[in-house]
Amino acid sequence: MLLPNEAGVYFLYQIGDVLVYIGKAQSLFRRVHEHEKEMIFCRVGYETTHYSRARILEKELIELYVNEHGQFPLYNKRH
Repeated sequence: MLLPNEAGVYFLYQIGDVLVYIGKAQSLFRRVHEHEKEMIFCRVGYETTHYSRARILEKELIELYVNEHGQFPLYNKRH
């Protein structure tokens, strides 16, 4: 999948359309390709937006996921 070299939020999915990561990036293309070295995923979804908006949107989407599923996506670690 050819991703844009733009800012935005992205979603990584494993087989079965299981969402495993929600992230933000200044370059969707570069950041998602960095994940290929450390995570196993089969599909990427994304939304382009200004990076300052992506920072807020990422947090909101993770909170929504946690409220619906009772846990963070598999690779979204919180300390």
